[in-house]
Amino acid sequence: MLNGELYEKLEREFARHRIGGDVEDVLLELAEALADQGVVGKELSVKEQMGCVKLEARGTCEKGEDGEEPGVFIRTLFVDGKEFEIEDYLL
Repeated sequence: MLNGELYEKLEREFARHRIGGDVEDVLLELAEALADQGVVGKELSVKEQMGCVKLEARGTCEKGEDGEEPGVFIRTLFVDGKEFEIEDYLL
C-alpha cells in the first residue's frame, strides 16, 4: 500500500497534468499492462499516454501460485519524465 505522502505527491502530479482517474486506478491499469506481457521474473516496462502526458511503469511480474494471477511489483513510475519510487505490489 502506498504511504500517504507518496499518494498525495502522485495526486498533485496527476492533477497538474490533468490525468483523469484516481491514483489507484492508474497504477492498477499500468500493473495490468505489465502482467499482460506474460513475462515472469524479469524487469519490465510499460509506457502509456494519458492525454498529452507520458506514463511509464517499471517492475516485475511474479508467477501466481496454484493457478492464481501473477503478482505485479511496480518499482518506479515516471510521470512525464519525473520519477516516483512506488516499491509496492499492485496485483
